[in-house]
Amino acid sequence: MFDYGEACPVSMATSVLCERWTLQIIRELFLGATRYSKIQKFIPNISPSLLKTRLRFLEEQGIILRKKGLGKNRFEYHLTPSGKALGPVLTELGRWGMCYTNDGMTDKHNTASGLMRDFAGAINVDALPSCDVVIQFNLTDIEDAPKRYINVRNGAAEPCLQDLGFDVDVYITATVPTLTKIWYGELDIHKAIDEGLVKVVAPPLFLRNIRKWLGISAFTTPNPRFVAP
Repeated sequence: MFDYGEACPVSMATSVLCERWTLQIIRELFLGATRYSKIQKFIPNISPSLLKTRLRFLEEQGIILRKKGLGKNRFEYHLTPSGKALGPVLTELGRWGMCYTNDGMTDKHNTASGLMRDFAGAINVDALPSCDVVIQFNLTDIEDAPKRYINVRNGAAEPCLQDLGFDVDVYITATVPTLTKIWYGELDIHKAIDEGLVKVVAPPLFLRNIRKWLGISAFTTPNPRFVAP
């Protein structure tokens, strides 16, 4: 931890939070990741050794709590009250980034797993029929597991890598970069369909209302908010 040597709360906070990848780890905890493997999955560019170091540091600082999980040598990581208090910090940081540093953002790498997790979390189930709904994404630029699913059951949407055998209601075919631009509001879904960047096969009800039920990033709205699970 770098000591700025200043009697300043900004310096004290940044000495803890501004180490490389620290805020991204906290972001993933806010988004529901509790296992080391799940955090690594959504931040693939961090090395395993550095992730372990950062998790240990955050635990020492009282920002996360490590608890024994199910299974041998399995642990879970949870936000403490001081960790949960960082929700508004992440919200304002993301809002500032969306407003002032977003040039070229959607051209950067985005993981398919993270994108599906984000879309699932933003599905507006109230704009879908009350029955169970299965949405299949065909990612044309992904060789490993190009088919991804979002299953809407009992009023909740969950991403899934596997075909669970349910009938698919909506097929969406596109590349990860195209869907990333849609997610961040840079490309309208209907425009993408018209231009052939996205192909949607679905009954008219789903297709006509796709902008209503296929949610996009909260940072495209005036009031995004990070809330601890």
